Amino acid sequence: METTPYVCWACGERISDEDNYCRKCGKGQGAFVDWYYRHWGILVLIFCAGPFALYFVWRSPALSRNAKWIYTGLISLFTWYMANMFYGIWTFFQTALGGMAL
Repeated sequence: METTPYVCWACGERISDEDNYCRKCGKGQGAFVDWYYRHWGILVLIFCAGPFALYFVWRSPALSRNAKWIYTGLISLFTWYMANMFYGIWTFFQTALGGMAL
């Protein structure tokens, strides 16, 4: 008995609703999506990879479109905050060293 076909989120190949992995590309489907596409994986990637986590946010099949926009905003704010902090540290040391060229 043939089941209703679904489409793989990664390659677009038609798959059965009983398949946990795509037969063409091998990507997990549904509950079998890789850890770095889940909410907790995105949070780990934000602190490990910074703005490069956006790649995984927008490729994630586990996140809704609204969640992707929220993560994008949060990652942008986090990146701006960290850049501002590092700039403050840089100017502090430049001032402390008397403007020496590093």
